Amino acid sequence: MRKVLPMLVLILTSIAAYLWFEPDDSNSMLRTDQELMPDYVATDVTRTLFNAEGYRADSVAAAQLEHFEQLGFTQFDQPVYTLFNAEHKPSWQASSRSAIWFPQDRVILEQDVVIESLLQSELVRRIETSTLEMLFPDNRLQNNQPVYIQGDGFFIEGIGLRADLTEKTLQLIQHNKTVYRNEG
Repeated sequence: MRKVLPMLVLILTSIAAYLWFEPDDSNSMLRTDQELMPDYVATDVTRTLFNAEGYRADSVAAAQLEHFEQLGFTQFDQPVYTLFNAEHKPSWQASSRSAIWFPQDRVILEQDVVIESLLQSELVRRIETSTLEMLFPDNRLQNNQPVYIQGDGFFIEGIGLRADLTEKTLQLIQHNKTVYRNEG
């Protein structure tokens, strides 16, 4: 019996110590759940950004946004971004089913992405793709997905895009096909 009593005390002490110092999984799960919950949700949102001279630089409208402070991003449903040119007129409009806005003004547009020129003078009228990264305030676009470009009298298919809407430059990483239409 004398051998069993110290062994029993040692086992009970070990169990008590384990239970005392065991990390509480419910707190870490609660923190994880809180990170996945938005800090706030807004519907029918419009945000306009102005440049240093007080003119509109860009604006975004969305059916809904969810902001996640701890994760560091804002998620938009059905966003429409409007970019303004140097003459302070709306020049390009980008839309998609969803978007994620990261710090440093980096936006990932996802699902049915469409970029349309709002000016009649642009060679490129419409760009369609599945996913696109927009970098503000430089108004640069980039992706590595299939891209469809429409303009006056032509249609281009390719993969991967690098574009600067301010400088009016566009580069396809891989060109697949160009079709010209004689509309004269």
